Amino acid sequence: MDFEVGSTRIYSCPMCSVDTPHNVKAHKGEIYGIACTNCRSGALVKELDLRIYQLKWEEELREILDSLVEQSIGCDDE
Repeated sequence: MDFEVGSTRIYSCPMCSVDTPHNVKAHKGEIYGIACTNCRSGALVKELDLRIYQLKWEEELREILDSLVEQSIGCDDE
């Protein structure tokens, strides 16, 4: 499954060192051209690296949200 040109994926920018959305600008085979929405720098990334980073980020976000829900439920019990 390819990432569509124009879609946005979270990636760690090699220029500004920020985990930020990157716009998918182009792809050829397994290589994607992405542009950082923070500093506008471009990078070439292997599809597998982009996919793994996105999955790790989604997992971390899910853990944060679950923690917030658990805290909210704990506050309701008091």
